[in-house]
Amino acid sequence: MANGVWHRTEQEWAHIEKPIKLLDHEIARFADKHGINISKNKKDWPERSLRWGNDIQCLIQVYLADQDTLTLNLWICASQDRGKQRYWKREFLIHEAQVSDVENSLFGVLELGKQRLDLWSAHPEELEFATELNV
Repeated sequence: MANGVWHRTEQEWAHIEKPIKLLDHEIARFADKHGINISKNKKDWPERSLRWGNDIQCLIQVYLADQDTLTLNLWICASQDRGKQRYWKREFLIHEAQVSDVENSLFGVLELGKQRLDLWSAHPEELEFATELNV
């Protein structure tokens, strides 16, 4: 992949997306429970993103960490834009794990992530400076 464009075969794509596809049912079940939309494969990379919020944007994202080992990451992030600056708080709840290590506990990890994001959203003063925005 270069500049967000996939330059491989459909078989190669299917191979690297397979671990996340195995989790799609649990991700969809969680999203349905909470009324959250799912986006998939942004920037031509295997991932699932759950986003919600207005003033404070909340994100839970499961994505392929390594295409050779087919490991996954799950991180959560709460962010808020204040003028020309972005503030955030983030945490990895799963780091470089095999799908077999997380598939049975994924729903609970997603619930934990939402609980943390809801707490962070209630305390925007605890968000840390992340970057300057080009507004």
